[in-house]
Amino acid sequence: MSVKTCINVPDDIFNEAKKLSDNFSSLVTEALREYMRKKKIQKALSSFGKWEEREESSVDIVNKMRKEDKRRHADRHR
Repeated sequence: MSVKTCINVPDDIFNEAKKLSDNFSSLVTEALREYMRKKKIQKALSSFGKWEEREESSVDIVNKMRKEDKRRHADRHR
């Protein structure tokens, strides 16, 4: 399934893109996929180390939250 859409592209970019590919739609699709892939990687990389500054281990924090919510079924310290 695909969606038709209208976008504005500067002439110089459009002309250069047409030199690289006969199919502008495929070129834009490929570019968007690559852009989204890079954004997902950036998002994942930026989340690394978020737990480093905490005094408790991540397992202890998660188990504490589970106990507070009375969800001991997944407690790792039984």
